[in-house]
Amino acid sequence: MRSRITAAIASLAVIAALALTGCTSSEYDQRRDDQNSVTLDNSLGISNQEERLEREEDPNAIRYVYLMSKTAGAESPIVGYYVIKGKVSPAGTQLAPEQEIICRSTAESCQAVDSAKDDGTYGASDEGSFFFTSDGVLVETTLDYIQSDAPLAIDVPRLSE
Repeated sequence: MRSRITAAIASLAVIAALALTGCTSSEYDQRRDDQNSVTLDNSLGISNQEERLEREEDPNAIRYVYLMSKTAGAESPIVGYYVIKGKVSPAGTQLAPEQEIICRSTAESCQAVDSAKDDGTYGASDEGSFFFTSDGVLVETTLDYIQSDAPLAIDVPRLSE
């Protein structure tokens, strides 16, 4: 009985959605078919994203990270640069899920609760980014940055040797 009511409600929701959007069932089917028929054989956007992902996921890649000053009117907006190995990562990311589903006695009384962070603590995530220099030094920063896989023609000091 409950599944019949659920099916009826779902059917009414689809009909209402079609009516509100002005689509008939056949128009909806046509739009869906048109969307599924679009293929990109040579998309520059897709190629760029694939190349970027391949470069970002190379653990041995050498990159150059130029830190930018947050001070308005600073003599140079670029503070200096680091030579890093790997990639810049957000400091607020964690390996474990950020939330977990806790259910009481029945599945109907489930709720999402915050999980402990990777270090076992709770609360707001860290801000900023972190990376490892080519010498293996961990650097965390909240400064904006420019990242490149080749040195840029910017005359600023290297921040680590």
